[in-house]
Amino acid sequence: MSIFYINSYQFATSAGPTDPDFANVSLLLHGDGTNGSTTIVDSSSSSKTVTAVGDAQISTAQSKFGGSSIEFDGAGDYLTVDSSDFAFGTGDFTVEFWGYAAAPHQDWRTLVTSRPNTASSINRFWLGVRANGVLILYTTAFHISSSINAMPVNAWCHIALVRSNGSAAIYVNGISVGTGSFTNDLTGSLLGIGDFPVTPTQPFDGYIDDLRITKGVARYTSNFTPPTAPFPDA
Repeated sequence: MSIFYINSYQFATSAGPTDPDFANVSLLLHGDGTNGSTTIVDSSSSSKTVTAVGDAQISTAQSKFGGSSIEFDGAGDYLTVDSSDFAFGTGDFTVEFWGYAAAPHQDWRTLVTSRPNTASSINRFWLGVRANGVLILYTTAFHISSSINAMPVNAWCHIALVRSNGSAAIYVNGISVGTGSFTNDLTGSLLGIGDFPVTPTQPFDGYIDDLRITKGVARYTSNFTPPTAPFPDA
């Protein structure tokens, strides 16, 4: 705690953790709330409307931080957010979250994807998981994949997708599990979490907690220690 004075009046403040790149955070979903709620709050500096589709909801059944997370039951549940903040162009960005697979993986399940606000697949990215636990970053021009069983079942893991200077890396629990060139011009503004927006066909069965998307910043360029607390709101 720090104490300061203005015109002889005494004030006390307590400073919590802060994020020096918070101004670049395009989306911040802590997944906090009442069990069963479909209100998903964006805590970024430019709060956006998050639409829950199907049975996507807050659940207290599993949580990495805060006592709850966002639940997807693998049967048509997903979130959508529409904003030009997700049109990354050819610049750096970071997508990261805590994921928990609640059942053995089915093939080609969607974690996070961004695309134009149509059924078109041009100029978008898709981050998902295959039946053997391999994480895939796929675009219309290339894909990179992780090692087998990179995403475990019935356990929380931190997943990060980072683009830095035209190269991409997927990290699991702070360890790089796949890299590749990634120069695509990403113009998609429609974000899908847990399945494709517009044409949902590959739903994720599990939970996502503390999802953060940072535009213009490659937060991790080498192996790192995963966060031990919720991402800061300031």
